[in-house]
Amino acid sequence: MITFKTMEHLTFKEAHELFINGFEGYFTPMKMPLDAFIARFGNDNLSAGISIVMFDEDRPVGFVLQGIREVNGEKIAWNGGTGIIPEYRGKKLGTILIEKALELLSQQKVNIATLEALSINQPAIKLYEKVGYKIIDTLHFWEAEGVLNYDEKIASEFELKRIPALQAVNSIIFPALVPWQVDPSITPKAGGEAIIAMKDSEVLAACLVRTKQKFGSEAEGVTLFQASTNNEHPDGIRALQAALQEGLHFNRSIKRNTYNLEDKMQNFLPFLKNNGFKNTDISQVFMTKQLME
Repeated sequence: MITFKTMEHLTFKEAHELFINGFEGYFTPMKMPLDAFIARFGNDNLSAGISIVMFDEDRPVGFVLQGIREVNGEKIAWNGGTGIIPEYRGKKLGTILIEKALELLSQQKVNIATLEALSINQPAIKLYEKVGYKIIDTLHFWEAEGVLNYDEKIASEFELKRIPALQAVNSIIFPALVPWQVDPSITPKAGGEAIIAMKDSEVLAACLVRTKQKFGSEAEGVTLFQASTNNEHPDGIRALQAALQEGLHFNRSIKRNTYNLEDKMQNFLPFLKNNGFKNTDISQVFMTKQLME
């Protein structure tokens, strides 16, 4: 008999084993060690108390990892991974599992449920659409290397400031509804920074990055999570370019990549392409479902 409980009814070791087995044979099999799995709950703001586990009798056979954050009075939830162990796939249990997970979110009075899925994983995308999720954007993983064209003139037009990513949480600097792991409150907080471009004390643009660098050594690489600008200001785009070339260390020979970069950011994607950023083979879709108004 199929039943459901929250993940807090499992030990971390049991949950980790279910996680590994649940992703076996998928597009991206997970070989995450136990310590990294445990740390992920803190790093990604996941909660065992709202993550659902599907049981066949006493055996855990499927799961949905979930987390909730509150922004401007709205609760936004994230599906941080859905999996069913191989021998229970093809039994139409996926829809039931996701519906139970959404039911738990509704009980928590969540306004919007979100998730990301690999673009090539059409079966998963169709499953999520079946239960009411809609694709609202495509997410890019781009990369570039070497010294890029750092425009000193643009840089000189703005006051550029670096602040810790956590100082940008729940601020007006970045939008509230974004892919979970690019929000300032999640992954970028581990060394993440917001680079802000200002003019006349007004914030015109910003980008969120994390630089890979050891103390006493040059930066090895940098990841861009998101960027935003005041489109109504005549200098908004130039301010964003100034923030990007500063945040992405255009004047250094390092590796650069983007993580879940939204396609709707059309105001600066051409700027990145013109400066050597290229597509990789990876892309995801960003999906949301409205639960409460």
